[in-house]
Order: sequence, then structure tokens, then C-alpha cells
Amino acid sequence: MRKIGWLVAKNVCVPILGASLFCLAAGKGLAATWKGEELLRQWQQAAWRLGPFKVQPMLLLTNAGYDDNVYYYSRGNPVKDYTLTAGPAINAYLRLKKILFSFYGSPQYVYFFETKRERTWNYYGRAEVNLIFNRFLITTGAGYSDARERWNTEIDIRPRRRERSGHAEFFWQLRRKLSLALGVKQAQYEYENLEYEIFRIAEALNRKENYANVTAYFQVTGRTRFFVDAEYGLFEFQKPASRRDSASQALYAGFEFSPMGKIRGRIHIGYKYFDSKAAERRDYRGLVGDTHVQLRLLRRLWVRGALRRDVRFSLWYDNTFYLENIWSGGGSFYLHRKIRLDYDYTDGRNRYPNLGTQTFSDQEMGVAQVAVVKRLDHYRIHSAALYYRLGKDVGLGLVFSHWERDSNLDWEDDRRNFIGLNLTYSF
Repeated sequence: MRKIGWLVAKNVCVPILGASLFCLAAGKGLAATWKGEELLRQWQQAAWRLGPFKVQPMLLLTNAGYDDNVYYYSRGNPVKDYTLTAGPAINAYLRLKKILFSFYGSPQYVYFFETKRERTWNYYGRAEVNLIFNRFLITTGAGYSDARERWNTEIDIRPRRRERSGHAEFFWQLRRKLSLALGVKQAQYEYENLEYEIFRIAEALNRKENYANVTAYFQVTGRTRFFVDAEYGLFEFQKPASRRDSASQALYAGFEFSPMGKIRGRIHIGYKYFDSKAAERRDYRGLVGDTHVQLRLLRRLWVRGALRRDVRFSLWYDNTFYLENIWSGGGSFYLHRKIRLDYDYTDGRNRYPNLGTQTFSDQEMGVAQVAVVKRLDHYRIHSAALYYRLGKDVGLGLVFSHWERDSNLDWEDDRRNFIGLNLTYSF
């Protein structure tokens, strides 16, 4: 990791800092690119000023309620418990002429009333330095998290994962409507093994991910941008025995919509070639995407939809990845200026390219039989909430969700219900 970090610093950060000094000497005025203007808007909207800093403090409260299946495992007697996740968070900004520093930090405590081994502190943080010029934006940053979560739709438990990341981007606004971005990112993931998980998560999934992107933007209207993004990814796993080392090339295109308009979000679709370096492992070639859009149909009604399709690294036996395909739709209706009703439906499928085994009892033969199958999971989520406005953008909601999974592996069929409170800052 130190060697990789030194190479990134030498080959990415040093040239970018050099370019920053050149631009600092050459730049005139305080005009900014559209990306720079978005950063300055965040700085301006921070609520409090503490000396030279502007800060936006928050109190986070999520999943405060009753969970009838903590481990997403319905066989026997599912573990049921009361839980909550809460903690402070802060966005802080410091502007020194053309340089904008930003920081986010949040420690969060996860509490379970009876399941004491699931109690934990989670930590999240990130920092960025942005050099804002009239035609250029140069960004470097780092992130860190140390948290126990349910990280994806395959792992039903909550292993601790430490993530260390760094990124850099050079953004150039060539014309009023045309701009170009060059970016690199590296992230290192380290998981813990849990005694009640049959798979060794750390041995299978500890890895480094490296990305390089070239993105072109074209301003279609004042609140809509078209983009084309070429991406290269390289994935190096800590344990060679996992045989999950791989690489990917992808080309994306789509639209980005302003968060201030009647249409918000992003349309992001593309084609990816994912290459598993182990000869016996499957590759993937096909469509991918990460789209989420919301639309204001009426003064009191917002509708939304999302589609996510991509390969995810897998724990499951000889599968390097599974193909995750999720779509969702929903809406928010304002019954009153202070009352909002939400509903969302999510439907997803995980497809595994390599064969696995399923053991079951044959009652007629009186013996255990083994079937070789490609795992396929189908899951659905119904969620509803009733929110009450506490402040301009702050709302407290009573939420309910029902989650179910049907699999061609019988023991993976599960159900889960949750009811509780949630605090939102996007009322």
C-alpha cells in the first residue's frame, strides 16, 4: 500500500500541484467553471460561521426501531431486536481566495438492545482541496471509513470494513458549453472475518481498486448536461488464492440534471468488459448502468425511478462476481406543507455465472442429494414512510419496510420486516 501511495503521489499529486501553481499564477478574477460554482454554492449555503470556517452540523438518526430478522436468516428462530443508528455529522469549509478546503466527518453509534455483539461505533470521513480558477478546477482528496454494515445484497451479516481512498481530478472548461475531466481514484478495502459466517470474507474480498476516467461534458440547457465517460479499472486482491484479480473497461453516456430543477438526478448507462484474470473464471460483457431520476409532476407530487446494473465481487465459491440488476420506482406526496407520504418498490436479481452446489433431502430415497446449480436470487422490497417537517429541509418519519428474497437455493429464501423512525434532511 505504501508503494502504491508513493506512486500515486509522485505520478498524480505532484503534477497536479505543479499545474495548480501554474494556474494560480496565470488565473485572473474569481470566475469559476460550472463545477467550481457548485462547490462555491455549497460553501455559501453552510449555515454557521466559526472564524474563517463555514460549517453545516447535523444530527443523524436512522433505523431507530424494531427489526424482526437481524441476520436476514429465517430458519429456526430469527434474531429479533430493537436497534438504532445515531451520531453527529459535520460539513466544514475553509476558503482562501481560489482555494477551497472541505471536510466531512461523522462518528455513529449502532445500538442493539439484546444482540450485544452487534453494537459498534462506525466512523466516516473525507477531505478535499479544490483549486478554483476561471477555466480550471483541480481537486485532490482522501476518504476513510471504519464501519460495520450490510455492504451488499449478497452478504447478510455486518462485517467490519475499513476503506482508505484517494482521488485526484483535473477539470478543464474548454468552452462555455464544453468541458473535459481527467480523474484517477484508488481505494483499499479490508474486511474482518466473523465467527458465525461460513465464508472467510477477508481472504476472499480484501483488495485494492484502481480507476482512471476521461469524461467529456456538453451543456444542453441551463440545468441539463450530456456526458460521455471512458473508464479503466484494475482490481488486485490481497490473497492470490482467491483468484479474483481482474480488470475492466467501460464506456458510459447519459445526462446529469440540476438539483434545483423539476427533473433531478442522473441517467447513466454504458457497456462494460469485465475480465477475470483466472482462466477458469467467467468474464462479463454487456450493459451496465446506475440511473436515478426524480420528476415533479404536480405541486405536491414527486415521482422517482432508479436502475442499477453492474458486476459485484462475490464470496460465493468459484464466482469472481455476480451480476446485480435492480430497479425501483416510487413517489412522494405532500398531504400538507408539513406532512409527506412516501412509497417505494424495489425489485432485484443477482445472477451467478459459475456453478455451485445445493444439498437437499430426498424423502423417497431417504438420502441427501447434491444438485449443481447456478445461484439465482430474486428479492423485493416494499417501503413506506410518513414524514413530519421539523425545519426547512428536516423531517422526522415513521418508516416501514418489508424485504423478501426467493432463491433457487432453498436455504437462502428469507423475509424481514422493520418499523421505526428516520430523520431526513431532504424534506
